[in-house]
Amino acid sequence: MMRDFLLFGVAPYLAAALLVCVPAWRFRSPRGKAALAARPADARRGGAPLWPWSLGLVLLGHAVAFLLPRSLLLWDRVPARLLMLEAGAFVLGFVALDGLVRLAREGLPGGSAADVLLLALAVLAVGSGLAMAAFYRWGSEWYGLSLLPWFRSLLALRPDLSEIVPLPPLVKLHLLSGIAAVAVLPFSQAVFAAVRPVVGLGRLGAAFLGSAPGRWAAAGVELALVALLGGLLIGGLRRVGVSQGYAPPQPIAFSHRLHAGTYRVACLYCHFAAEKSRHAGIPPAGVCLNCHGQLKVASAELERLKEAVAQARPVRWRKVHNLPDFVYFNHGQHVHAGVACQRCHGPVETMDRVRQASPLTMGWCLDCHRTRAVAAGQDCGKCHY
Repeated sequence: MMRDFLLFGVAPYLAAALLVCVPAWRFRSPRGKAALAARPADARRGGAPLWPWSLGLVLLGHAVAFLLPRSLLLWDRVPARLLMLEAGAFVLGFVALDGLVRLAREGLPGGSAADVLLLALAVLAVGSGLAMAAFYRWGSEWYGLSLLPWFRSLLALRPDLSEIVPLPPLVKLHLLSGIAAVAVLPFSQAVFAAVRPVVGLGRLGAAFLGSAPGRWAAAGVELALVALLGGLLIGGLRRVGVSQGYAPPQPIAFSHRLHAGTYRVACLYCHFAAEKSRHAGIPPAGVCLNCHGQLKVASAELERLKEAVAQARPVRWRKVHNLPDFVYFNHGQHVHAGVACQRCHGPVETMDRVRQASPLTMGWCLDCHRTRAVAAGQDCGKCHY
């Protein structure tokens, strides 16, 4: 729906643009510079409340899960660790909500309308997060499976709402309140409190760099950065034309894990041309119906296949493993030589969506030829003619 696209496909970009542009404009003004130089009110009173640390830890946990999604899912596989993570996050969220509510009751001295709105959105975001933890358990599990793919699709500039639209209204409220808080933050005084520690560290760093040890340290860092950039550049150039990890979505979600893994269907039953042809080929729909025409299996994907067959409409599968036009590769030669399909295509029996597991570069092929002592396996004319 257009509403979902505007809320979850457009609004995040608008919030991010405001978060970058508005503070940059405010910090350059004389009032903004004075606000950055001022000491926070809590520091003048000699103490800081606990709830900002709790809120910061909750946000840090979200960021760590975003950067390390596989580690999150591996951690959650052990019930005791999953329970510990959920309980710890709930306690931190409760402490943060209590502090925000207390702050709202006490009032914001000198606070603007943006500060009041930001506080209300923060209460709504944290409160809805706690409600989610109460009504929809094991949120860290579906956070890694549903929300992180959406976040990553936003970073790739290709918003994918397929995992967001089916979520319960409470989860959507949590997301929208967070997006709205990010959009309001640049207009509030809280943005100065968030940036002030960074400015202080920058001043300490500038003072250190002005000393002799600091200059030596800066020179070492510059050399390290040059070496790092050089390594990244060389590595990037070596990856040109390499599509390792490529896993395009298919018009029908065929699962190799189910067919080749669970039911142990032989690779050559479907890709029968691989034994005697240069190309392995994509099996025609009739091969699928050899089994599914007799088995009473119902699924939406199977119905799509049957509909395409009934309409004599070809299924436009997307090729995953592509070699350059100047490379000759023959499947039949390799199959008869005893090379297993997994040697080049990876453990397809574990893949729901097939991906290019190997780099398929010339060096990778030559390493295999050397290991297997293939006759004329290192002759250029064997693959390039």
